[in-house]
Amino acid sequence: MGFRAFLLAALLLAPPALAQPTPAEPAEIGQIRRELSAGCRARSGQAPSFGPNFLRLANLTPDGRPDYVVDVSAMTCPGATGAFCRGRECPVHVIVSFPGGYRRVLERFAEGVDIRPGADRDVLVFGHEALAWDGNLFAAVPMPPAPAVAATPVATGPAWRLEASPRATAASPPLGMVRGLNLYCDGPLNPVAEAAFMGPMPPRVDITLETGGQRLQVSFLRHSPLEALWRADVHGAPEVARLLAQAATPVELAVDGMPQGALGMGGAEAALRQALGRCLRLR
Repeated sequence: MGFRAFLLAALLLAPPALAQPTPAEPAEIGQIRRELSAGCRARSGQAPSFGPNFLRLANLTPDGRPDYVVDVSAMTCPGATGAFCRGRECPVHVIVSFPGGYRRVLERFAEGVDIRPGADRDVLVFGHEALAWDGNLFAAVPMPPAPAVAATPVATGPAWRLEASPRATAASPPLGMVRGLNLYCDGPLNPVAEAAFMGPMPPRVDITLETGGQRLQVSFLRHSPLEALWRADVHGAPEVARLLAQAATPVELAVDGMPQGALGMGGAEAALRQALGRCLRLR
């Protein structure tokens, strides 16, 4: 066997390089994902998407191993938005480490959950209630101070514009994967909210807008096979327009649970009022 043939055979027979190990999720979290996926498929026939805040690490049992907080509000089920929640309250699951494994120790509906550092372990904050794990159950504890919030810088960059042709349209600047939002009147009683994207998207996209304590999630559907435009339903379009027109601060935008950043609102109110004045009362 020549040297080149020997070298080729050695390369082919060599074992593959091992990937760096990553910590595996506890089986309890996998079970929650399977339950939610099955429920979403049963309701809409589609698989859910899990946003970055669906699973968070915490130090609830100071034993050197991570604990986990699952917030179902960060999951999107296409075609069945909000089906797993009760209004603004969604399920929260808490999984803590025990000798030999993990255990799901808390399940409750809540309007979000904060994880704040305590004296020797993290504290879960549900609204005005602070809870710490004592090894057997969650007990009420004094409310830990909220983390300092840095001042939000004034948004700069491209402003909203009013396009006159083929109809008066309020057009947003691009943000993340969103090429732009367009709002206009399609007749005297029909406000329209459209979205265009930087790349291919599924036929149904959930867009979440959040500002000043308001949070709005609206489903956008592919308008036609010939146009790469997604249009909010007739109920969602007025809500989107009113939220944007009344926003006093940048609007946090997420697409299918994936944050895109803060949408600057410079020039938005004027453009929206001119584009939608004949079909929608904005205040």
